[in-house]
Amino acid sequence: MAAAKGGKGQDMEIEQIEEWTGQNVVDCDGEKIGKLEDVYFEAGTRDAIFGCVRSGMLGRRHLLVPLAGATVSREHVRVAYPQAQVKDAPQTEPGATLEAAMEQELAHHYEIELTALPAGGEPRYESASARAEREARAREATKRAEELEALADRKAAEARVGELQADDTHRQAQQAQDEHDRALREADEARAEARAQQPPSP
Repeated sequence: MAAAKGGKGQDMEIEQIEEWTGQNVVDCDGEKIGKLEDVYFEAGTRDAIFGCVRSGMLGRRHLLVPLAGATVSREHVRVAYPQAQVKDAPQTEPGATLEAAMEQELAHHYEIELTALPAGGEPRYESASARAEREARAREATKRAEELEALADRKAAEARVGELQADDTHRQAQQAQDEHDRALREADEARAEARAQQPPSP
């Protein structure tokens, strides 16, 4: 479950709310506002805080609405705010980072309290689309790192085989040289013995 917090002191739970993107969003009275385009989570958590709703005749407006008190059904996501209030909410683009000024506008517009800013100046909220993209990049980077590690292991194994083959070749060469030297010594000894066996000249 993903808990959405922050609106008028209420909590609510919506299971996998980001999977509802593309569904209709209606207000507290059932009036249609638009379609759920994206979801903003509190950074590093599964707490769904805002929904980004595509609205307008051509779907060019993207409005943020708190998800506290929202419910889902087979047909739509129902938020706890009236259509008029949502229609006048600050606009953004799906996946865009929510700057501090935008957060303050949202808090003032919906009369809600937001959690304290995280230390280090990190963004307070992260959209589902941005999170999915970041996680995809992380998976790709991990996969690439694993491939490079596997390649490095293969190269190291090949190097070890090459070293063993080189050692074996060196031993074979040394053995051949030893056999050559022994053969020369034996040849010298045989010639010496042959000379010793020859009768003296008259």
